Amino acid sequence: MSGVLQVAIGVCFIILCSGFVKWGNMYFSNRKGRDKKAKQEEDRIVKRLERIEQRLTEVQDVMIALSEKIDYMDGMGAKSRVRKRQMGTES
Repeated sequence: MSGVLQVAIGVCFIILCSGFVKWGNMYFSNRKGRDKKAKQEEDRIVKRLERIEQRLTEVQDVMIALSEKIDYMDGMGAKSRVRKRQMGTES
């Protein structure tokens, strides 16, 4: 091979390697940026789910309290009717 051909192949090889390195740097820097965005998005979703869970817990507490109150009122009404029947005062 002539010296000129060897230099031309060398220059092409250097250009090819530098392009590959530049592509690798761009790919991994974009990947790192996407990972940060995905992490931020995941954090926002987790916070939102925690708020929803807290609201559902509050609603559940209210429903339990209402259920207990209704059960208590039904129980008191039934007991008072039984006592009235035992005493013979209910018509």
